[in-house]
Amino acid sequence: MVLSMKVRCVASRREENQMNIRHILRLIITLVSALGTAGLVAWASPSPPARPRALSAALCPPLDPPGGATVTVSTEAELRNQAQNAVPGTTILVAAGTYNLQDAVWVQHDNVIIRGATGNRDDVILDGGGMLTWSHTHVIAINADDVAIADLTIRNGDEHGVSVQGSDRPTLYNLHILDSGYQLVKVNPVGDGSEGGLLACSRLEYTTTSPEDYTNGISAHDAHDWIVRDNEWYRIRTPGNEPVPTILFWSGSSGTVVERNLLVDCYQGISFGNASHGPGDHSGGIVRNNFIYASQPHDVVIEMVHAAGWLVANNTALLLDPVSGVGHGMEARYSDSSGTFAYNLTNMDIALDRDGANGAGTGNVTDAHSNWFVDPSSADLHLVGAATAAIDRAATLAQVSDDYDGDGRPIGSAPDVGADEYDFPPPARANGFRVSRAITDSTTLTATLTWLSPAEAVTVTLRFSNTLIGVDNWAGATLLTDTLPGSASIFTATLPYAGGTVYFGHRSQDGLGQWSAPANAFWPASHVYLPLVSRN
Repeated sequence: MVLSMKVRCVASRREENQMNIRHILRLIITLVSALGTAGLVAWASPSPPARPRALSAALCPPLDPPGGATVTVSTEAELRNQAQNAVPGTTILVAAGTYNLQDAVWVQHDNVIIRGATGNRDDVILDGGGMLTWSHTHVIAINADDVAIADLTIRNGDEHGVSVQGSDRPTLYNLHILDSGYQLVKVNPVGDGSEGGLLACSRLEYTTTSPEDYTNGISAHDAHDWIVRDNEWYRIRTPGNEPVPTILFWSGSSGTVVERNLLVDCYQGISFGNASHGPGDHSGGIVRNNFIYASQPHDVVIEMVHAAGWLVANNTALLLDPVSGVGHGMEARYSDSSGTFAYNLTNMDIALDRDGANGAGTGNVTDAHSNWFVDPSSADLHLVGAATAAIDRAATLAQVSDDYDGDGRPIGSAPDVGADEYDFPPPARANGFRVSRAITDSTTLTATLTWLSPAEAVTVTLRFSNTLIGVDNWAGATLLTDTLPGSASIFTATLPYAGGTVYFGHRSQDGLGQWSAPANAFWPASHVYLPLVSRN
């Protein structure tokens, strides 16, 4: 299975046609345009707001084609029978449809994969029958090692959507898990605990809230070296606003990695350890590069409780409705808790020493404003240029080499505070690029080009061709110069000319090596003469 890394999807600038109009006795219309710009990548935004960036194939690729024995099921009874009895190495492909389960799907043998046959998690729905109906506890229960569950929707679990019975190396991938009576995912403390689990590229949510004042998105007991990455979590909360963490690892868990998740309107966020337990509830682990947005009432959103040796780094949290008595958004709590909060970006204080905790802090920014982000109301907490207090203000951490989008740090002179590494936009296209003077003879054209470069331009490159010059054919156009400084605004060139139209292209580069879109001018220009209209 290929389950790593990602590449930011990039949206290109919108093309703008520019037209200079001069009206004395005639109107001269000069066409300036550009071709070959990369296509826009759409960011889907179903309601409620979804992840504010597309998940790239490098980040969340489809699973590899099945290897070994494969069986396809199309009924509820077949699914439960195959899950119970499949020999190790079997892949169970579940045909598209809705499966109203009469009992839990128990996986009892190692190295079994259950996945939707189409690869689209919306096509295959396992319905547990309803929350807290006391019919069957789980939708899927894993009682074996090296089991993978993928490409499914799991809904209406009696108590749990997926339950892991202390099994090692479970993979939960590209799932949509919603509306379970208690936890959406439960890892139970069976045997020596669960090691090496992965929950990735999934969406977990309640339509409104849990049915009772007890839930979590994932509650993991005695879990070790689990990775929870690139998931979306919505409305993990109770009807009575009880403090229930969305992502909770406790009961002796260790080495948890929680990264690149989006949490929207969850009452609490990410917790290592539980206040109801004692020392040793969690050890080690890292929480990095997560977006947390809360517009509904909320408690603290990252807490380290009875936990030691952790790092909470480069997370972004915009917290808009703290409940009464909550004056900070992140905290370490109790004297047995020790670790570091580093380079987090939020609008609330970080409590390093609540109830005697031994938390350390470095480089955190706690006075963020909504206008520092692209679209906070849609939970898009990518930085904009106004976030100068966060951009290039962090130091490099060995444990944080990329950001929420998988972009390497740093992009500028230093890493940014928070989960997003601000990606400086490329220079704008030159304004007013035109042929201001031209002289021809039988074999040459001498043309003077003028323009106004963008302020961020460091160098200017000019080319010419017999066709309009865009990104795709830029390298194939003939070079005029690539040594002009960004402040240049005029250049005269003599080139071979045997008639026809000559197109000139202009592009600038900034200090990061980013190119502007091409601007075009051409010669000869066409003049359009219009009658002069006077008003009496």
